[in-house]
Amino acid sequence: MKNSLTTALSAVLLLLAALPAMALDDRAASAQVNRWLQAHRQQIPLLRQFVQRLPKGADLHSHLTGAAYAETYLRLAAEHGLCVDSQTLAFVSPDGATCPSPSVSARQLPSGVYSAMVNQLSIRNVALSGSSGHDQFFATFSRFRLPANLPEASVALAAEVSNRAASQNILHLELMTTLQGSGVRELAGKLPWPQTPDFAASLAWLQANGLDAQVEAARNELDQFDQAYRATQRCGQPDAQPGCQISLRWQQQTSRTASPAQVFSQLAFAFALAHADGRVVGINLVAPEDDPVALRDYRLHMAMIGWLSRQMPDVNIALHAGELTQGLTPPETLRHHIADAVNVAGAKRIGHGVAIGYEDHAARTLATMRTRQVAVEVCLSSNDVILGVSGEQHPLPVYLAAGVPVVLASDDEGVSRIDLSHEYLRAAQTYRLSYPQLKQLSRNSLEYSFLPGDSLWRNLSAGKVLAVCRNDTPGAKALSPRCAHALGSSEKAQRQWQLEAAFRQFERDPLWAGR
Repeated sequence: MKNSLTTALSAVLLLLAALPAMALDDRAASAQVNRWLQAHRQQIPLLRQFVQRLPKGADLHSHLTGAAYAETYLRLAAEHGLCVDSQTLAFVSPDGATCPSPSVSARQLPSGVYSAMVNQLSIRNVALSGSSGHDQFFATFSRFRLPANLPEASVALAAEVSNRAASQNILHLELMTTLQGSGVRELAGKLPWPQTPDFAASLAWLQANGLDAQVEAARNELDQFDQAYRATQRCGQPDAQPGCQISLRWQQQTSRTASPAQVFSQLAFAFALAHADGRVVGINLVAPEDDPVALRDYRLHMAMIGWLSRQMPDVNIALHAGELTQGLTPPETLRHHIADAVNVAGAKRIGHGVAIGYEDHAARTLATMRTRQVAVEVCLSSNDVILGVSGEQHPLPVYLAAGVPVVLASDDEGVSRIDLSHEYLRAAQTYRLSYPQLKQLSRNSLEYSFLPGDSLWRNLSAGKVLAVCRNDTPGAKALSPRCAHALGSSEKAQRQWQLEAAFRQFERDPLWAGR
């Protein structure tokens, strides 16, 4: 079995190596960089430097609260006077000006408690926690909920995540978050939910009872966030933080572990918000896919999303699907989740997709994803920690061989104690991806982003750019009028052109350019 998997992986790499070079590539420079990579692949510190400097278009699968590091939550807790229970290691609100016993002020945590808190809020030292990686990973979200819900905490978290992204040469982020969560839950609690669901009647009731007001409140919340974020980051000022250069967009998330009335209401709100405000570029489902409620209602959730998509077809859909593996749940639950997300819900991107090998019609689903260009967001580290799936057991080579668009993503870099560069390192080391292959993954991340506008590429896999830009040079001070007009009318194409300019500069780095 291992030999057959190794053979299949080798075939994938040969296939990818044979892909035509991109029209904008300097072939000689790209070949030189690839030679350096092959020569230094086993020198991990150098490989880390390589992937850290590598231009990475976007991180498309990232949860805002899970992307922040534990140390940030401890800092926020200290700044806002929260307490920490020294026995349970839980955040606690102060009783007036004092911390209720046996808690202590987050401003004065003993070093042992501080270190234990970092372990509690992440998977650091998970082997010593007494919990599985799966349970420890998902438990962190409830543990840092109190500081994550502090006033303007989202600004501090987004600043941390965007600045870290900029330091890794990432250009675009799509962060999952929950806007107006309590208001929508309260509205959903009043929604009459019949034994036989009637989506049209339920949406009409929500619209008649305050859904539009919740959407407007969310837009106001985004306005306030934007203003506070720009002020915190000093965007537009000489000392602006690097994250100001990142294009930051949102996916409104819905918890798949709630009641059907709650899930439908949250989804209806998410669709309405994404339809009304371009800063929210898509919708997503979150929470453990193996949760009993999530498993019981999976097909109902896919039907909800598919129906809402037909009412608001302009809304982009990215879905966690197939974040499962054998042994975590009964075999029957592994057989249809990815196919349903693609065929019933109409997802444009699939998050994780680990269980593809267990699906009843995997070959058909892979072919559909290739034909429709449904990208899979591969999160190698979290798949390893949560599911125990890595190396040859991971379906990354299968997706590549099937021609499915692949992007690398971080998932929850704070919880996992990683960054996106680590995922590129892991992919390069484990699957021996070449420089052109890593470059393709980076390009894919912008191509399959939900940024508005036409793509720079007429055909990315064939290396064909827009005809009006084929004679222009990325990074040049001047562009031809027609290329400048095309880029000016598309935010996606602008970012893609910026990525190409970054690649040209990267390939001339003396460390691997042979100079």
